[in-house]
Amino acid sequence: MLGRLPAGTVVDGELVVFQGGRADFPALLQRHQRQVADPLDALRRRLPIRYVVFDLLVHGGRSLVKEPLHERRVRLRELLTEIKEPLLTFSDGIVGQGRDFFTRVVAQGHEGIMAKHLTSRYQPGKRSPAWKKIKPVQVLPCVIVGYRPGREGVHSLLVASVHAGTLCYVGQVSRGLSAQTQAELPQRLGQRRRPHPLVSCPEPACWVEPEIYCRVRFQEWTSHGRLRHAVFDGWLEGSK
Repeated sequence: MLGRLPAGTVVDGELVVFQGGRADFPALLQRHQRQVADPLDALRRRLPIRYVVFDLLVHGGRSLVKEPLHERRVRLRELLTEIKEPLLTFSDGIVGQGRDFFTRVVAQGHEGIMAKHLTSRYQPGKRSPAWKKIKPVQVLPCVIVGYRPGREGVHSLLVASVHAGTLCYVGQVSRGLSAQTQAELPQRLGQRRRPHPLVSCPEPACWVEPEIYCRVRFQEWTSHGRLRHAVFDGWLEGSK
């Protein structure tokens, strides 16, 4: 698909598999991890892939990275309109009404939005305050059912919560644990050891009685009933 671009062109974008009108990251991984024996033509039909283009860095051999974003995107739209490659999709946007747009995007099940200053330059390899990824955040009450030890005390907590009406294992949490919390937890959890997990869990761990509750922030549920990008958000009342 990129071979249709004129010589001397550099773009920035992202490979995406769309399912139900939304980007599906697990489906993209499935494409990427295709086994040699899998029929490629059948996989292409079932999981068609597109390259969503959102920036134009070099055009006609000339660097555009110091030009304002809105000018780069005008040229990018014109370029993609000229070549008419169906597998290259222009990442459209809006100007103004960002809060309302974010609300609609989240309601439709999308991951979130990218907010960018129209006058921003492209800064290769750097995080720029002019570009911000904005994602919805959900908070879930969880019970600790196990933990995995680490050099600093506790590496991660294994947590369960009610999902689809049933208490079940929902994932590991390591992000958000302070060094003090990691050091204190082995003693607290070690006093509550049990031989088997409260709920079915595929991970090896030290299992504990379900007596300590916490809040977990996460982005979304995976198709396997796990929390994506889980972060420890504090203890529930009576658990600390």
